Amino acid sequence: MSPLRMFALPAHTRAELTWQLADDKDLFKVREGILGYFASAHGKDPASVVTAETMGLVMTELAGNALRHGKPPVTVRLLRDDDCYILDVSDHATERIPRQPGPQRGLQTGGRGLRIALAMAEDVCWYVDGDLKHVWAAFR
Repeated sequence: MSPLRMFALPAHTRAELTWQLADDKDLFKVREGILGYFASAHGKDPASVVTAETMGLVMTELAGNALRHGKPPVTVRLLRDDDCYILDVSDHATERIPRQPGPQRGLQTGGRGLRIALAMAEDVCWYVDGDLKHVWAAFR
């Protein structure tokens, strides 16, 4: 498996929401926060509902990976700029490089998080900033 593309966040993004995660139980809270944010910002616009649900799923996969394979604390941020929304998931496992998923083998459990993120997001990248590793996904 090859590493994901290493690329820092665009400089002009701004943070909309931030969550600190202690365990898998916090993933539901973050998904609800993303859905609530989009509902208040865009109402029941069908396209924004789909974007919010897609972002919730990708966040669950990326943050779940950080909780299982990273070092706490895990932080999830919802960012935006004029063109897109970005989910940024960070942890302290700077030595663990995110890798492109290899070929899927059978019905084994696990190992699909990055594959799902890559299929559903416009772009998925990562970078290290000090003692934090960030994996981020962009959505139009």
